[in-house]
Amino acid sequence: MKPRMKVVQAAHYGTWFLGTRCSRFVDLVFVVGYPKSGTTWACQLVADYLQLPFPRFSLLPVGCTAVVHGHERVWRSYPRGVYVMRDGRDVLVSKYFMHLKGMPDGEHPQLLRWQRKLFPGFVSKNDHRANLQGFVARQLKKPSSSRVNWGDHVRSYFESNHPRMGEVRYEALLDDGPTALANAVAATGDDEPCLDRAKDSIRRFSFARQSGRTPGQSDNNAFLRKGQSGDWRNHFTRATAQIFNDACGDVLVEAGYEANRDWVNQCSD
Repeated sequence: MKPRMKVVQAAHYGTWFLGTRCSRFVDLVFVVGYPKSGTTWACQLVADYLQLPFPRFSLLPVGCTAVVHGHERVWRSYPRGVYVMRDGRDVLVSKYFMHLKGMPDGEHPQLLRWQRKLFPGFVSKNDHRANLQGFVARQLKKPSSSRVNWGDHVRSYFESNHPRMGEVRYEALLDDGPTALANAVAATGDDEPCLDRAKDSIRRFSFARQSGRTPGQSDNNAFLRKGQSGDWRNHFTRATAQIFNDACGDVLVEAGYEANRDWVNQCSD
């Protein structure tokens, strides 16, 4: 890890300490979710809606009222916040493409190490369906950028039953962003939802405005890759689906993304 990133990471933990232990003096809004669930987008929206700063990559702990971003699980010690949820299958597809764009090309000496770490059974950069099976299995067993896999992360939110933790789903932001945003933020405190304010925030931070592309128009090398839900159907084989179902199928159903665990049968070989 580069020295600057070590400082940023230390500042991040300092921010979490202040926000959870000294909330009477440092009023932070914690926006958390599993990596690639849309947490950065949600932070932008919540900060704009509340007219609060959203400091990123700070070299010092955040010691003022602000929106802070993280991938930690939900803790009861959060004074208030928003949990960002996204279909775990789409999350893993998004993570796959994020890591793939960083993979060295050709005969790079780190190539085999990269493959062993993230892409067991790697075929080629163009065979996404084949590559995804090993990637999903590895992420569910030993996830990157998180201490737990998607299912355990979402379960931490359900089990916390936090009274001031609003929920916003990536899919709901795409479908009816103003309502989803206003209701999620209202759940963190006593204010009534304001749809007009939420509409302005959604407009300012829309996928099209930030990426210059329409939702569904993909760029696999961009941080904002596609801006669409359900992309997992284009990449999951039945074998990949079964791996995910075995590890997280119960949470997928509990979260309402599937009615039961038979969805695997809809996937092709």
